[in-house]
Amino acid sequence: MSARSQKSYQERKSHCCKTKKHVNFQYAKSLYIFYQAKISTLCEPEVRQICKNLKTLDYSGYDFGNGPVNTDPTVDPLAEGTSLFDLYLTIQRFVTSGQDICPSDYNGFHIKNFHQWFHAGVAQWLDIAVYKALQRIEKAIELDQLVHIDTSVKYSSSAVDTLTIFYQVNTFWQQLNWPNVESCYTFIAKIIDDICRCCIFYAEKMASKVDGMGDIENIYEKKFEVTNEWCLAINNIDYVRETLEPFTNGLGMEEILKKILELKSPVDAQRCRDTLNMVISNAIDTVRNAIIELLQTVVQKMAPSMKRLLIEGAELCNQDNNSIDRLMSYVDRNLETMHRELNKENFNRTLEIVWDMLSQTLDEIIQTNLENRRPPSFFANLQKTLKLMLGAYKDPTDCTSCDSLKRTEQILRINGLETSDLIHEVHLELAKKFDELPESPYGEISFRCKFDGDVLQVEVINARDLAAMDSSGASDSFVRIHLLPEHKFSSIDKPKTKTHNKTLFPLYDETFTINLSPEQREIKDGLVLLSVKDKDMLGYNNQYIGEAFLRFKDIPITSESLSNLPQVKKWLGRPTSFEMDTIKALEHRLGDKQAKEFLKKFKQRLAS
Repeated sequence: MSARSQKSYQERKSHCCKTKKHVNFQYAKSLYIFYQAKISTLCEPEVRQICKNLKTLDYSGYDFGNGPVNTDPTVDPLAEGTSLFDLYLTIQRFVTSGQDICPSDYNGFHIKNFHQWFHAGVAQWLDIAVYKALQRIEKAIELDQLVHIDTSVKYSSSAVDTLTIFYQVNTFWQQLNWPNVESCYTFIAKIIDDICRCCIFYAEKMASKVDGMGDIENIYEKKFEVTNEWCLAINNIDYVRETLEPFTNGLGMEEILKKILELKSPVDAQRCRDTLNMVISNAIDTVRNAIIELLQTVVQKMAPSMKRLLIEGAELCNQDNNSIDRLMSYVDRNLETMHRELNKENFNRTLEIVWDMLSQTLDEIIQTNLENRRPPSFFANLQKTLKLMLGAYKDPTDCTSCDSLKRTEQILRINGLETSDLIHEVHLELAKKFDELPESPYGEISFRCKFDGDVLQVEVINARDLAAMDSSGASDSFVRIHLLPEHKFSSIDKPKTKTHNKTLFPLYDETFTINLSPEQREIKDGLVLLSVKDKDMLGYNNQYIGEAFLRFKDIPITSESLSNLPQVKKWLGRPTSFEMDTIKALEHRLGDKQAKEFLKKFKQRLAS
């Protein structure tokens, strides 16, 4: 009770005591009984009719210039609704005083349920409250200079002003003091939803205020630099978001839910609680998404400069060019600003978005420059730049965006290889796939291998269950041995076994000795390829049956007799499609004779 109300109450009580003592007449009680009936008779029908005719406020799109729309242009819905609320508060005070003046008769007074007269108008009062809140928020943002309130916080004036505006809505709700529990629940849900809309409005207006800040243009370039204002805008929105849950608790939500539990059932109370929690959760998520959108906007504004510097660096990396240094410096400056100004959660979110953007940008650069037939060096330089950035800024323990970045780096690595190395990459990939075969329709091959110094010995023993290649259900097979990568073993013959006719279980039983140079022996990722073919009658059109790979690193180094070593058994495999990144990279090298020739032979090796 306010001091003024307290004084009025004391004066009224003193006057009542005097009249009762001197004339034995309860003056205040008699007056109250008379006036409560009169007020009910006069006000109830008028109030109900006015509330019935109130129009919904229309501020769709937040067009403050036009204001709320009403079908009757002669009536100001804000003024009408505000006057009606003033009447509500006046009658509320009158009814409250009746509890003191006529405690024994109070429950029989018709005016006790006066709030029912105004029920249809509450929705508009809530609309007016949120409408005024939106106006005040817009003004607060307009006056915000986007500087820290003080050195201990990372938000500016409009964030605090907006929180104050929210609590003005809370004050309105406390003044309303609506007695009906079920209606209270509905009204609280609407207030929470309205406050969420205010938060979104704040986020949109805040984003509009900083839009254009940080844009720099001169005769040399056009770029974007992250400013303190952008960071404050993000922090402000986050500060407002963090107030949502405490604000809803201040509306008396728990008290309402307890009353619902008493009046109805635990199931009803829990359902109401779940609904309100869902409204609050959705509101918080919506505002959080608005923050993410603003962070994405910041990163998107950085993207053109980063893309330009990435392309320049890839084109001129091996020349006296500082594009990579400029790129790193540009990223450094902007990340430093965000690290200094943003809270930890939002800074980490920004890093995630930066990596996603970088991955997308590189994918675009890759696709465009593959179509433009850029040389492998272009993609190799891009890969170096990406690795440099990952090493400088990416937390090794943070796997966010790992898959997309690994994929991008792999595509850059592949396209950055010279054609001969790229062809070997195809074989390495096939070797891995064939090793994982659980079985094969092309058969199985058995052999032994060993290194003795720089000498490679290969014993081709036999094959089992070979695929039938002729109409008689048999094959005329032989095995040819290739050492890969082919361009590094061009001086080495490709030995082959004798042809074994009309059998699916050939016993080759041949040993080959291949002398290598020390450099060839030490080649990293070297492969032995055993290619099983069906011999054409004329020898011009031999058909692939299947093939198997053995890595140099898996070949034992020993002077022991080859016959004492265990047999190696491998399923024969065949490429299944052109859908390999390495093959696609070769397909983009349209003018490369070596790539063209390899793809022609690769097609012949495909499984039918």
